[in-house]
Amino acid sequence: MNKIGVHALTFIGDIENPSIEKCLSQVAKIGYDVMELPLLNPDALDTRFVSKAYEKFNIEPTVSLGLSYKTDIASEDQDRVKLGRELLFKALEKTIDVGSSNLCGVIHSALQKNDAPKTKLGYENSLSVIRDLAKKAEQNNVTLSLEVVNRYETNIMNTAEEAMNYINDLGDTNVKVHLDTYHMNIEENNYSEPIKKIGKDKLGMFHFGENHRGYLGSGHINFEETFKSLKEINYSGIITFESFSSEVVDPVLSNTLAVWRNLWSNSEDLAAEALKFIKNGLRP
Repeated sequence: MNKIGVHALTFIGDIENPSIEKCLSQVAKIGYDVMELPLLNPDALDTRFVSKAYEKFNIEPTVSLGLSYKTDIASEDQDRVKLGRELLFKALEKTIDVGSSNLCGVIHSALQKNDAPKTKLGYENSLSVIRDLAKKAEQNNVTLSLEVVNRYETNIMNTAEEAMNYINDLGDTNVKVHLDTYHMNIEENNYSEPIKKIGKDKLGMFHFGENHRGYLGSGHINFEETFKSLKEINYSGIITFESFSSEVVDPVLSNTLAVWRNLWSNSEDLAAEALKFIKNGLRP
């Protein structure tokens, strides 16, 4: 049975201790199994407090990160690559200290709109850093899941096929793929082919998000096809609901993700409805 999670930014806009504890309380009350914690500021994360808070509410932690222009490991600028490497290894340490076995997100490149396709050197830089990161992750029983996002947020991998090419170029590692219906809606022909292309063994994380990031089922994402395909490959990993509103999200990230209009205002109602939606879809 899949564990069902929710992204912390559905409830809070920062990762300070009081916010995280309040968020976990709400997540537990609604009935989720997992809460995804975004490393908005890894240096400020109090891992000792956070790990105990997750234990207190009996919620499993997953951790995510999106690199920035200054920390872009897919850049040709070695200074930026170096900063990105340092940030990723710090993020991995935080992941381990929090007690999570999953680090996902846009960790293969910067979460930004690029003005040109990927370059050979930038691509090789990304592969080199992720290979090194994967070695340390494997030693600590952490799985890296690289998120496939749309063309306006990366030039490294926009489709499942590109993600598998990247995985194959990495070689023999414990790195997996992170798919998201919001991004698949933009870049893929359908939902079935990408899921089957990645397959059970390489699908490390799955995000459910509506095409407009609002209530699940209120847009045009073909969730029936998505659920059917996940069942067909016997995916048993975590499924996380993700939705953003500028009423909640950190202003910097809100601008990065272009969250400029609000499709919801009640976090608890949104998350509760999403949990029901996903549970209903997973039923045999």
